[in-house]
Amino acid sequence: MRILLALKQRNYLNAFAGVVNELLRRDHAVRLAWPDEDVSRPEEVTAAGDLSIEAWKPKRSDEWAPVAATVRRASDYLRYLEPAYRDAGKLRARAFDKLLHSLSHGDRAAEPGWGDLGLALSDTERGRLQTIARLMEEAMPSDPGQEVLLRDWRPDLVLVSPLIDLGSAQTDIIKSAKRLGIPTGMLLFSWDNLSTKGSLHVLPDQMFVWNELQRQEAVELHGFPLERTHAAGAPRFDEFFALSAATDRAAFCAPLDFDPSQPILMYLGSSKFVITSRELPFIARWIAAIRESADPRLRECNILVRPHPDVKSGDDEGTPQPVRWTGLEGKGVVTRPFADPRALVLRTHYRRAQGFFEALTHSAAVVALNTSAALEAAIVGRPVFTILAGDAADGQASTLHFRYLLASEGGCVTLASTLDEHRTQLTAALDDPGQPERLRAFATSFLRPAGWSLPASHVLADTIESVYGTAAV
Repeated sequence: MRILLALKQRNYLNAFAGVVNELLRRDHAVRLAWPDEDVSRPEEVTAAGDLSIEAWKPKRSDEWAPVAATVRRASDYLRYLEPAYRDAGKLRARAFDKLLHSLSHGDRAAEPGWGDLGLALSDTERGRLQTIARLMEEAMPSDPGQEVLLRDWRPDLVLVSPLIDLGSAQTDIIKSAKRLGIPTGMLLFSWDNLSTKGSLHVLPDQMFVWNELQRQEAVELHGFPLERTHAAGAPRFDEFFALSAATDRAAFCAPLDFDPSQPILMYLGSSKFVITSRELPFIARWIAAIRESADPRLRECNILVRPHPDVKSGDDEGTPQPVRWTGLEGKGVVTRPFADPRALVLRTHYRRAQGFFEALTHSAAVVALNTSAALEAAIVGRPVFTILAGDAADGQASTLHFRYLLASEGGCVTLASTLDEHRTQLTAALDDPGQPERLRAFATSFLRPAGWSLPASHVLADTIESVYGTAAV
């Protein structure tokens, strides 16, 4: 097959490089398309085969270009007025901010609370607005510019990711492919996309998700037919599943000046969306609470803070110092922004996962507010704990996806409402760390439903071939 994979950005390939490699090994021709001007061959694509890359601009080329995003962002905002999202204030505010940006061309910013004004609409009023948005989308024709590009390369299949960004211009790629009779599919990019992003303004022919929970999300939150969804696993974690520890405990602790006889607690930083401001002040308060524990192991433990990849270091973190482990490719960077001498911030290379894997391996427990890195902790078999942070993290409990990873819902994260409860849970984890089997079962069902040992990239390639065939259509 000639497969076109259209991505929102070049760096989205990190999640699908294994799938691209597998498709190339099976003699499919793959064309990657993204808006970035850099069309050099990515280092992640190692397989030989027919690979081409195009800087494809998804923006429309016709008279609908100035208003297409506004129409779609209006529809996305209306979605966050539905009953399922009544408590999702953070998500609703973001959707409204995107809509206002389209309406004002960036000249106005939303004031606090504006996003909630739509909640005063009755179900009938909201339904009428949704009908208007739907009719406008249906009236919007296939973009001639997209059709020219598709006719030029003549793909047998068009795959798109993520497709459901707020006001996504990728909608037009799907619309034009359908107009030309080319089969289409959506590849889910991240675990929370179906519950935190935009709408499906035009349905692709098929949707490839990670697990059964997301198949149900596609039906319940997007009205997508269940029989056209496929749980193929999460290819982005294939590399992590394949890793093993390269350092022993003493060797890992030495460059960090950690006492290897004391347990390590690892704190996983949040994205900018989850936390209300910089997270360091909250982490400092959390560390202080840990040191006040009645358990001497918590009072004396080593604390390792791993920032979210999207959050850059600031002046308040202190002077970065490189650290290197013998036998480990790449190095880490340490800062010491806390008064506590046994607590530090460690940044490792985010596209080379070994350093993060080592840190998780040597940690006794992991703490996080709301982050997908909890999934990597589950792969390693480390329990994750969270505490309701209130105003410090308004992207925590006010989002639907927060509960998906909670242990009470069958996930890997144990929730506490207070710091006292949180410390009790950490003490229990130090007393009885034997949770790998439960965590492995969760990681399998959530990330590799076809089986722990089966790379999701291979399963997804198999599924694509099964659904669309292996030859030109």
